[in-house]
Amino acid sequence: MNTIVKQILQKYGNYKGIILKIIHKFHIPSYKSIRTKIIISSILLSIFPILIMRVFVYPTEKKALQESLIQNLEGVGHKQAELIVKWINERKADAKIIAENPNVPGVIYKSEGSENFYRLLHHLNSVREAYGYKEIFISDRHGDLKITTATGMVITNLTGYEFFEKAVHGATFISPIAPSVIPLENEYGELELGIPTLYITTPVIYEKKIIGVVCLRVDVMEISKLMRSVRLGETGETYLINKEGFMISESRFLKDLKDFGIVRKRTTLELKVINPKTGEFIRSVKECLKGRSGNDGDGYEDYRGIQVLGFWQWIPELNWGVIAEIDVNEGYGMVRKLHTIISSIMILITLIVISFAFFFGKKISEPILYLTEITKSISEGDYSKRVKIMSHDEVGELTNSFNKMAGSLEEKTQILKEYTSNLEKTVEERTKDLIRTNQKLETQSSNLKKAYKELLTLDQMKDKMIRDVSHELKSPVAQVQMAVDLWFKEVKKGYKDRSNEEKFSKIIHDSLQRLRKTIESILDLSVLESGRLVFKKEILHLSELTIQTITGMRLIAEKKGLALVSDIPDRVPSVIGDKSEIQRVITNLIDNAIKYTEQGEIHVSLRQKGAYIEFSIKDTGVGIGIPQEQFSRIFERFFQERPRIDGAGVGLAICKNIIKAHRGQIWAESGGPGKGSTFRFTLPLA
Repeated sequence: MNTIVKQILQKYGNYKGIILKIIHKFHIPSYKSIRTKIIISSILLSIFPILIMRVFVYPTEKKALQESLIQNLEGVGHKQAELIVKWINERKADAKIIAENPNVPGVIYKSEGSENFYRLLHHLNSVREAYGYKEIFISDRHGDLKITTATGMVITNLTGYEFFEKAVHGATFISPIAPSVIPLENEYGELELGIPTLYITTPVIYEKKIIGVVCLRVDVMEISKLMRSVRLGETGETYLINKEGFMISESRFLKDLKDFGIVRKRTTLELKVINPKTGEFIRSVKECLKGRSGNDGDGYEDYRGIQVLGFWQWIPELNWGVIAEIDVNEGYGMVRKLHTIISSIMILITLIVISFAFFFGKKISEPILYLTEITKSISEGDYSKRVKIMSHDEVGELTNSFNKMAGSLEEKTQILKEYTSNLEKTVEERTKDLIRTNQKLETQSSNLKKAYKELLTLDQMKDKMIRDVSHELKSPVAQVQMAVDLWFKEVKKGYKDRSNEEKFSKIIHDSLQRLRKTIESILDLSVLESGRLVFKKEILHLSELTIQTITGMRLIAEKKGLALVSDIPDRVPSVIGDKSEIQRVITNLIDNAIKYTEQGEIHVSLRQKGAYIEFSIKDTGVGIGIPQEQFSRIFERFFQERPRIDGAGVGLAICKNIIKAHRGQIWAESGGPGKGSTFRFTLPLA
């Protein structure tokens, strides 16, 4: 039963929106309401048998009818295929009988006018009239025409025609239906060039030699008559197709096809059996051309663009396909009529049941709903409400009990209110004290947490700074120690070498300068990374700041033989930042470019890129030797691809932290060792 209910709900799930609209229209309460439950239960119990019929009976009937239709189509299709094959075999037999006529060799060997000629011509005319052939003619083995029943234009020599070549080599041959090469009489009694023509040929054998060929030109309209001999309702038809997908029999809808301009004279060899909407072969033709037989009971579009049911069968010995089709509307008409009747009955019964369900649902549920409303009022604090329902059934008893309970509840509530009022005053005073105490504790806790975080940050900075200083100061301190030791050795020996004195002094001086610069850089970087540095933000004209910095450093570049070139537009939008810190970044990048460039030039430029100003400095120096995916390491503290005695390895790390604090980005580009480097950073517009 659960399975049946699920199938019904799935089948009618699309009615959900309609049901919701009806509920809204008639102000039906939600499903939680007892009135709604009564109404819906009544409706479901009433229409459940009809739903069962719709879900199970209708599909069963449709399936049975579909099977019956397909069986009928298959029977018609098979019968038509057998009829066509039998009819073709009879025509082949006629050709063979004519070839065995004793007058034929005499006509082939002798000229026109002999007694054999007229006897044979009379016989051929009798056969033509009896079986409806368009023409019967005989040629010798060289293709020269010897006798024919035709009175008009004829083919005088058959050499080169497939139907002649097949027969002269000993085969009884059925040609494809093809346009005639000479004007022939059509179905309207007119001469027409290109009329659909079918030839059946067989060899004439005399004294065990092939001496000629008998050829029957078959009236193609006879094939159409055969296809129409079986009728399929008002819209059904059977027709033949060839291996190119053209219809080779006449459609029963020829008049409509002419009216629409789809064909000019006939469907044979004119109508390609395709779907007019897609331009592709219809399903039955596709399957036939693959050499298959089958059926479609669900429907597909035919050459008129109409949904049809179909059966198809390929005849391999003729290279023809037989197709039987009937319109879906006619085939399933009875089932759809049954569906309409069932649907009408369902709608009528449903409307009647809904009317009764609304009436009785309202009558049964009104007292309960009224009692529910009074209960809600009491639950909201109005204890004076009483239920006024005069009834002698269970609802009346429930009303009396409810009113007694409401009176008792009102009395006890009043007593509780008085007690609660005194208790609330006491609790309110204590609560205020607790709130004040809690606020003080929260403030102290917040201050302690803040101080703890600051101490923790400072402690981490201290540890990091100690590690950095101890790491970076080892080398310069060691150099100073070495120079002092060597100097004392000189002093102890009792003589002083002036050149050594200058050398040791320079080592000590350079190492001390490096110590100073390293300590300053480490301190600056630590302050930046801790976020404790307060930037003095102001509106900056980056073009002016860049030009000032370049002017100050041009002498250093020229001293090294380098050209410091700038490309600064006259008008560049302003940015917001700390002037001294941004100048520090520009100075650091230009200084690095000078240090790592031995010859060539250094190019500084400013450009607006969307909502940012981009600073770029490009040099022709040593380039960057590490892989491109590791370029970000250049901005790490103490990283030096080519360590220098005059650098601490934190300059680019300081630049990165300053730019990051200004909501910008900084990165490096290089083509590799010896190909120069480009450093860029961006700052957002003011």
